[in-house]
Amino acid sequence: MPGFAVSLIVPLIPAIIITAATILNIFMKKGSTTYQIINFFGSAEISMLLSVLVAVYVFGIRVGRTMPEVMKSFSGAIEGVAMVIFIVGAGGAFKQIILDSGVGDYIAKMMENTSISPLIMAWFITALLRLATGTGVVSAITAAGIVGPLMHQFDVNPALMVLATAAGSNTITHVNDASFWLFKEYFNLSIKDTLKSWGLLLLINSLVGLGIVLLLSLFI
Repeated sequence: MPGFAVSLIVPLIPAIIITAATILNIFMKKGSTTYQIINFFGSAEISMLLSVLVAVYVFGIRVGRTMPEVMKSFSGAIEGVAMVIFIVGAGGAFKQIILDSGVGDYIAKMMENTSISPLIMAWFITALLRLATGTGVVSAITAAGIVGPLMHQFDVNPALMVLATAAGSNTITHVNDASFWLFKEYFNLSIKDTLKSWGLLLLINSLVGLGIVLLLSLFI
């Protein structure tokens, strides 16, 4: 097996490349050849591709594995994340439907004459979507499309809106949530005990997060 340093550095290659490119952009002239080359390698797609190629060599060829063995390892990894990718993609599509249908603008107009904080509204909308879909990622992505127009209507700090939405996406868990079943099976709990433990943990986490966001809104 490779050493600890190598195992730590290889997954961090995209972050290192993107950070370096961002810093170098400060000193580069936009539109120049050097600027374009740096941003090409500093893009998310290319930096991650470079990380995969390095991983193929370090964790595969260098330790004596054949390419078929490496590809089999890739297949297992893709199978593990395929469902997550599909869920995120579906959430993005659902969000676009929300935007194109004008639901976000409609909610923003409804809130023009209300005294409810847009941060609380963002949290509440995300919590309802989490209850309906059972998935935190989908609820967060969809809610982002709905509450996005609220920032322009109420001049809210975008960072606080993101935090409020994130807190709302962890509000309620139930049988539609993949993490619910993972927690239940790993700890060999009943559905009732999972709701009382994992569900209560997420609810407290969400409420505390909302409280901190509201506290920060007094100073930001």
